[in-house]
Amino acid sequence: MPEAPRIFTYLDYRTFLEDFFAFRKSRDAEFSLRAFARLPGLALSSSSFVSAVIKGRKNLSQNLRLRFGRALGLEPAEMEYFELLVQFNQSKSTDEKGHYQARLARFHGSSARVLSETQHRFYGRWYYSVVWHYFGLRQDNNTPARIAKTIFPPLSAGQVEEAIRVLLDLKLIKKLANGYAVNDRHLATGKAFRGAAARDLNKEFMRLALDNIDRLPAAERRFHVTSFSVSQRGRERIMERMDALRAEVRELAEADEGGGGVNGDRIYALALQLFPCSLEEGPGGPPEGKPLRAWAKPVVGTSSDSGNPLE
Repeated sequence: MPEAPRIFTYLDYRTFLEDFFAFRKSRDAEFSLRAFARLPGLALSSSSFVSAVIKGRKNLSQNLRLRFGRALGLEPAEMEYFELLVQFNQSKSTDEKGHYQARLARFHGSSARVLSETQHRFYGRWYYSVVWHYFGLRQDNNTPARIAKTIFPPLSAGQVEEAIRVLLDLKLIKKLANGYAVNDRHLATGKAFRGAAARDLNKEFMRLALDNIDRLPAAERRFHVTSFSVSQRGRERIMERMDALRAEVRELAEADEGGGGVNGDRIYALALQLFPCSLEEGPGGPPEGKPLRAWAKPVVGTSSDSGNPLE
């Protein structure tokens, strides 16, 4: 019998709603989105709104957050977490997201552990986080030379020793009798992590991604590029979906029960980029080097795709 989803383990309220409804359906064959929408405390005119919220096409207002929480049967602490989670997911700015994520992290059992400014050294080298993930997979190997051989691209034993020292110093791992274990299953940066340090870390991982187009066979990696024309509102919606995808990936990783055995468990990195390939045009075209706000609504959006490059 599947267990009811615990909201404190979620970083995306839409995924929580989807899992909650699937759980209710597994316990009661007559349960449906329509039945949920018609609950007295919610009283929605149509179940299509609930479906649109789950798919990211609609947001929850403050009034609806309270009504949804009551309809879900949330306890007071769960209700508070749900409200913060909705605000976190629907925030537009990095500052707002950092604010709500820090508040989410205060709940016992929350997946939203936020690193303090003194712990940002964790992101100083790309391989610090990779070694940390390694101890999330395996706790019975404390030989730097052996660990180094499993990291890709290869590390030296000295680099692994360096990473272990940093992780112990930051209290992100703990020493066991014959290895190490992580103290938390999910880490995130607060709003203070920005500027040169954040840019350098992103550049390191993007260089790894670029190198791996040639290093790895197509079956082991995914590289897709989609170019498209879109309005400002369309861009904002795409950014929202990118944030939702990142949250969903974290939850999938945390809920993963393995099953692949020693040869099936690996560490991966997922990089998402969105950047403009044109300037915004004014009535007479943009001044040299200075983009203006769009002056005409595009007649139709267009897109083109390139798939995963083969060897």
